[in-house]
Amino acid sequence: MMDKSSLSHTKAAALRSAVDAHKEYTNQAVNGMGIDRMLLGLKIIALECGMNVPDFYMDTGYTTSTHFKLSTSQVPSKIDAFMCYGPLVPDGYGCCYNPRNSSINFGLSACNSSPETHSSNFMKALTESLTEMHDALNLSQKAKL
Repeated sequence: MMDKSSLSHTKAAALRSAVDAHKEYTNQAVNGMGIDRMLLGLKIIALECGMNVPDFYMDTGYTTSTHFKLSTSQVPSKIDAFMCYGPLVPDGYGCCYNPRNSSINFGLSACNSSPETHSSNFMKALTESLTEMHDALNLSQKAKL
């Protein structure tokens, strides 16, 4: 998608592949196979039992993999509803969305305390990304005769 010289059908195929991968990952998480939830559960159990948290949880790999700079959630509603929540980390973004028949409502947030994030920058990037996806899909469709 980032390669401006890529053809529309190549971008559309990459987008469809990414959507399929996301759906599979979401399905795994919904079915209890999201590794981050299990590890978080074990950490909380250790804390609740007064145990020392294993060194694993202080490892750079673990702390990096659990620093979610983007937190998204769908809150579907048939009405023109707007919902919003804050980011999970100070240098992150929150993105609540309500997909509707002919539109999507987005609630975007960022912490004012972080010089790295600004919700208006996120809004601009999201708008550009959605427009690029729309154009790639639209231009890759075969004409109906």
